[in-house]
Amino acid sequence: MFPYQKVHELNRLELIVYKYIIGHTKEVQNMTIREMADAAHVSTTTILRFLKKMDYSGFSEFKFALKQSLKQPAKAQQDPSMEPIKNFFQLVADEEPFDNKINQAADMINASDLVLFFGVGNSGRIAQFGASILSSYGIYSLPIIDPFQPEPFSDRDFSKTLLILVSISGETDQVLEQARYYKKNGAETIALTANSYSVLNQITDFSISYDTPQNRKGHINVTTQVPIVYTLEQMSNCAYHKMVDQMDNRFTEHVTD
Repeated sequence: MFPYQKVHELNRLELIVYKYIIGHTKEVQNMTIREMADAAHVSTTTILRFLKKMDYSGFSEFKFALKQSLKQPAKAQQDPSMEPIKNFFQLVADEEPFDNKINQAADMINASDLVLFFGVGNSGRIAQFGASILSSYGIYSLPIIDPFQPEPFSDRDFSKTLLILVSISGETDQVLEQARYYKKNGAETIALTANSYSVLNQITDFSISYDTPQNRKGHINVTTQVPIVYTLEQMSNCAYHKMVDQMDNRFTEHVTD
């Protein structure tokens, strides 16, 4: 319904509209444009501008398309938490933009002597998974377990180190501190977040964001991590195959010489 490439060209306000729609699809189909604008805390102009970028002529055409997309067996719509996941995979089905990001991240991995992963809370566990799966492909990778570990007193040279930071919000203090410290000492940095406009995205060298509505239970962030797990698997697999291809090319050149 919303092409991957076009979603990543949205500005901050338009992204709010996008997140509201995919997080409230059933409600939106019965709303007026004014009701939706009030609920999403944006203007009707912003909604119309968003819809124009998504190739809809207006709100009526969009609502018709939305209702058509929701005409599925009742069982498929029982769990609203599946909507952001389904939407993510619909977005990456437009393969080229997502594949380009995966390829760039894989190149950064293979250019490094050491890959470090960092996250806090549930994201910390996903970061450990990322380090584990990359290591299983024979690429030297370690997780940073303690988010409160103090910085070394003396400077370090991390010019051949890549730090991959996992954060749903991209605003967690400990994650931002790690990003700044490693960048200051020469490391390359990648952010994996659910928020394209986060501070983390702005201070890292490269980012992959999947932009889904955040789901909180009190102070706990329980937003799905499925897109990040999928992204980590794709990055690791791509880095491995690039590494193998490079080794095969070197071997062929050596034999030819």
